Amino acid sequence: MATLQQALKRIDTICPNAWDDAAKLLWLNECESMIQTRILGIAPGECVTYDANSDRSTVLLVPAPFDRLYVYYVIAMCDYAAHETAHYADSMALFNAALDEYAKWYQRTNGAAASVPGAAVQIAANTAARHSHANKRVLDGITAAKTAAWDGKSSFSGRYADLTGKPAALKNPNALTIKIGGTTVTYDGSAAKTVTIADGSEVAY
Repeated sequence: MATLQQALKRIDTICPNAWDDAAKLLWLNECESMIQTRILGIAPGECVTYDANSDRSTVLLVPAPFDRLYVYYVIAMCDYAAHETAHYADSMALFNAALDEYAKWYQRTNGAAASVPGAAVQIAANTAARHSHANKRVLDGITAAKTAAWDGKSSFSGRYADLTGKPAALKNPNALTIKIGGTTVTYDGSAAKTVTIADGSEVAY
């Protein structure tokens, strides 16, 4: 099987062009998508794609000798973009013939419902290579069962009134003592206290 780098190099060798790798990767993605949706039976949203950050040693899906279809398709797109309609028609004819040849080989070898040998593994490997970050292993370990368990941990509304086991009193470790005449009142927050100061112009202490 050809790699991404080998395909790009082969395209430039056979048909020198002014298009950068970004444009050619876009056309390669179109080709891969056609192969995956029309032949491999893969949903459009699950197709393998490539970008500027893709590893150039990534193996393309179609095996040799059928992998020449990638070259034909991208060259056809180069011709189309350059308004070379005659060359475009010739390149597309070569591409369609190669695609048809691969499709027939696939059906003969695997049957309509079978997958291309190694294709599922290759698709998974390509997808994993494109989706990588520091905590990927942690995120991959999050299962439906775990999220359901987390969701069921508590039904608490978040309101103080709905808390259970609330303290009946908030006792202060340092009590306040008030002395008025012969009366002494100590307040530490554990219970309400009332201090009465008698009216009068003279108070004896």
